[in-house]
Amino acid sequence: MISGIVMTESDVESSTPAGSTVTERVIIPGGHYAEPMIHRSLRIGAGDSHDRRDDLNDELLFVMAGAGTIAIRIDGHEESIEVLEGDAVQIHAGESSRLVVARGELHLLSFLVPAPVTPWSAQLARPVDRVIHVAHLGEQHSQAATADRQFEVLFDRSRGSRGATMFVGFIPTSGAPEHYHLYDEICVIVRGSGFLHALGRSQPIEPGSAFHVAPRLLHAIENPNPDDIWILGVFRPEGSAASAFYPDGRPAPTNED
Repeated sequence: MISGIVMTESDVESSTPAGSTVTERVIIPGGHYAEPMIHRSLRIGAGDSHDRRDDLNDELLFVMAGAGTIAIRIDGHEESIEVLEGDAVQIHAGESSRLVVARGELHLLSFLVPAPVTPWSAQLARPVDRVIHVAHLGEQHSQAATADRQFEVLFDRSRGSRGATMFVGFIPTSGAPEHYHLYDEICVIVRGSGFLHALGRSQPIEPGSAFHVAPRLLHAIENPNPDDIWILGVFRPEGSAASAFYPDGRPAPTNED
């Protein structure tokens, strides 16, 4: 994991286990970190993926393209969730799931967030009362961030995500100024194009581009186009996506301040 470096599917090799319908690419690996967040691209072909289960990580999924069904089994009960582009699903550690596609291809963005069974993750985890397994982009209230940006939270502690917040930010023309966060974040571009400014360099970004933002890493997103950039973010500990600071440490105001 190298923070501030843009990665795409073309930068990594794919793997498809024998007999599986799932082609996986690890875009943001854990590297040399203990208890890391990991970002993968999953492309699921027609058929049934069979059971998949992870006892160490919660998983947050976002549908980049296509349609299918995600079946989650909890305590012997199976909940089938039909998903389309823009939907998000969370699966807690220890829950079994299957990915079923009737036709075509389902493209999922997967984020693995360590469950509170190891020291650092247990320290970061928030208590939750209920777990909502699916969120539909556009159905949650939009909130204000810096520089005329808006964002929509898909999962946080109020929806049962104990380890991280998942949101989509909408970045208008000109973009966000240089800033930093106190949280650990992975970002993926969902729509639009522009540039990531970090580490003293400018890198192009487009749908599928992913990058890790370490706490306190100075960065900025430039949008030279008339249409918004849609950026999917997953960060921990769970909290507000509006929390940002300018290089001198001043809290960045939201456009509602």
